Amino acid sequence: MNIAARFISVAWLAGVIASAGAADLSIGLKAELTSADPHILNGANRNILAHVYESLVAQDRSLRPVPGLALSWRMVDPTSWEFTLRPNVRFHNGAPLSAADVKYSIERAMAMPGPRTFRTYLKDVRSVSITGPSTVLVQSKRVSPTLPENVGLIAILPRALGTVAEGGFADGRAAVGTGPYRYGSWAHGQKLVLHKHAGYWGGAEPWDKVTLLFVPREPARAAALLSGSVDLVNDVTTHMEHAFRGYDIVSATSYMLNYLSLDQFRDDSPYVTGNNGERLAANPLKMLKVRRALNLAIDRQAIIRHVMKRDAIASGQMVPAGFFGHDDTIAPPAHDAAAARALLREAGYPAGFRLTIHCTNNRYLNDAKVCEAVAQMLTRVGIRTAVTTMPFAVFQTRAQTGGKGGVPEFSMLLFGVSAVTGNSITGLTSTIHSYDRALGTGVSNLGRYSNPQVDALIGRAASTIDAVAREDLQKQAAALALGDAAILPLLHLKAAWAMRPGLTYLPRSDGFTLAMNVRPKQ
Repeated sequence: MNIAARFISVAWLAGVIASAGAADLSIGLKAELTSADPHILNGANRNILAHVYESLVAQDRSLRPVPGLALSWRMVDPTSWEFTLRPNVRFHNGAPLSAADVKYSIERAMAMPGPRTFRTYLKDVRSVSITGPSTVLVQSKRVSPTLPENVGLIAILPRALGTVAEGGFADGRAAVGTGPYRYGSWAHGQKLVLHKHAGYWGGAEPWDKVTLLFVPREPARAAALLSGSVDLVNDVTTHMEHAFRGYDIVSATSYMLNYLSLDQFRDDSPYVTGNNGERLAANPLKMLKVRRALNLAIDRQAIIRHVMKRDAIASGQMVPAGFFGHDDTIAPPAHDAAAARALLREAGYPAGFRLTIHCTNNRYLNDAKVCEAVAQMLTRVGIRTAVTTMPFAVFQTRAQTGGKGGVPEFSMLLFGVSAVTGNSITGLTSTIHSYDRALGTGVSNLGRYSNPQVDALIGRAASTIDAVAREDLQKQAAALALGDAAILPLLHLKAAWAMRPGLTYLPRSDGFTLAMNVRPKQ
């Protein structure tokens, strides 16, 4: 049976781009645009708006820093970085890029209200000043060797925008960048249309118009590609590969780590009980032997084979191979049910206990299924485990502040952390470091793991200029935390794309789907 007939009618998709010409490109995306303001933090928004806006420091396909709107940068002193702007760059409105635009943009991003901001990445920035027509000095509150990569996440806008609200970007009035494509129109929940920026400093793109269609369901994206309604789709999984015979598929290991977070701060954890539902005298998840038992009980390779179907790789650390901070000596923990049971006996739980894992059911690929598999594995070693799933919008609030007193609610949960700068320091600071609201550390440390030695290593790494020494410190911090079973890494997701014949696509580790990486085959 035709896949379009089996899954969904694609007439509406075909209709919106039926008249597309040879120089037009249409892409089917899983995640839709939620805000057109490039200073509102959201991974899907960054992906989509990267066509329109650029930053000082760009990232290559492995997320290593490369020149963007800054042709170069240098450390003037331990707390000052000077950026030299690329010449002959113009905004879509024709205005030349200036140092004043950079200062305006960084300060605007720093002042953005609400939780969806880049504040975490800019927490080290003290001030931004103009030192010449094409030079900007960014001063930090402390030694910050990764400041260029962090500032590189900020889209540069023309200062002439002044005070502009989110709606000004949505309707296109304020949507002015320097990127290879100009903002066209946005139909909420449906599509974003972009047009080629002929005056782009990096050379004109081959596509006159790019239409980004938001198609959340994978069967619908597959149907759109097979029907010719789109030229390329993202987030392709292995169970759909059979439908794409004759189509090219490319993939990359992504920066997204899925891991289990464990309650290590409460003596009475809300979703841990004795086998008869009775309260326990202590929280077993605070015991190292119990956490190690959980780690050994999980068969990661079985999850990859039977649940993920090769759409992920098993992981035992924060970042995959090729990223700054990856340790080749750390392998995913080997499955050993007998050793897990032995550790539980030594910890004083020979009969185990009851536990509930809380998970999303719409955030990560196969998130609910992964949790169900983990629950079965834990149950086999004596920890009778139930699974509760919910949409991410509900899960996020409960996971972070849903507990009594505004603390994280859950005893065990599946979560994700992404190394957006291609560096393990991001996850170490947000997920492993002790929670400190004032310092901005441990914001995603939902189990409240805390080890002063680990904190000290992360702090030293964050202030070490020498890259080799810094990476060694990050590896030491990760090894010590993983030895504590601070979190239980499970897998790194893969990102995959399928495209019609005649196209090529260069995959990226951040999973971003960029028209700039799509080219006609020569």
